[in-house]
Amino acid sequence: MSAISAYVYYRFPGNTRLGTYFFVFTVGAGSLTAINLYGIQALADEPFYQGVYINILWGQLFLILFAWTKWIPIHTRKRVAQGVTIGLGAFFLFHGPGVMNAWNDGGLYVWLFKDAAQALIWPGFALFFSGIWTRVIMAAGIDIDITPEERAREIQRYEAEKEAQKRKLSEEMLSSGRYLEYGELDYPIESIDSYREKGSTTFEDVEFLYRENDIRYFSRIKFNPPKEMILYQENGQWYCQTAGQEPEKVLLPESTIKTEEKLRPFEDDKRAYLKRAIRERLEVPHFVEVPDDIDESKIERYK
Repeated sequence: MSAISAYVYYRFPGNTRLGTYFFVFTVGAGSLTAINLYGIQALADEPFYQGVYINILWGQLFLILFAWTKWIPIHTRKRVAQGVTIGLGAFFLFHGPGVMNAWNDGGLYVWLFKDAAQALIWPGFALFFSGIWTRVIMAAGIDIDITPEERAREIQRYEAEKEAQKRKLSEEMLSSGRYLEYGELDYPIESIDSYREKGSTTFEDVEFLYRENDIRYFSRIKFNPPKEMILYQENGQWYCQTAGQEPEKVLLPESTIKTEEKLRPFEDDKRAYLKRAIRERLEVPHFVEVPDDIDESKIERYK
């Protein structure tokens, strides 16, 4: 399996992406083989469930071949891969709690599988991890067939959906008239955060930096150089204040308000943010002051 990957790198030296995906495929195939040999061996005393396990492995092999078949439309392969992801999540939710109860000789697992419940615990974990590797290999097979043009179209589609969501939010505020009284901050979201100033009907990108003393610091990256913006709460009302400007009332997503306390453990303080910036070579805005015990020469600043 390693020889296949080495040959691809040798035969196509300029195509690093192809070599990387074949490396993922070979490592995944080796891991699948090892994991599933263990699963089959562990079920040697349970021939019925061993047969079920082997049949599931045939299904995994079919899914891998399906994902790597070029003539099948990419969107169809993506749909199937998403189904595999959902299936893995459902299996984990079933197997995890079931195992906890089975170790205590009770629960759904014991009720369903009777005397075989204990024997299915570790093969179940093996099946779950082989499913993860199956999903990874499927992703590699799908992604390798996406042309640069298709990838560019996907990025454009994502940006269009993002902009459409921004316009939808602005229209809701516009119809109610509250856009003149409140700003809006979409934080946290999966990608970069969005901010709308009070009285404006458009959103801009802002970057969350760190939290310190219950104040969250952001960078308004539309300015050159970027400006510092802070988010804080006072008497139950959230405020944003940009450097050199007056504070303004802002509305946060309902999900953020409900889970604000739970967000705190996942937010860096200033020191952790700067250390992460050094480690990951992130660009730090000029307005962020560096403590004396951190080597400022290692900090990359915005150009």
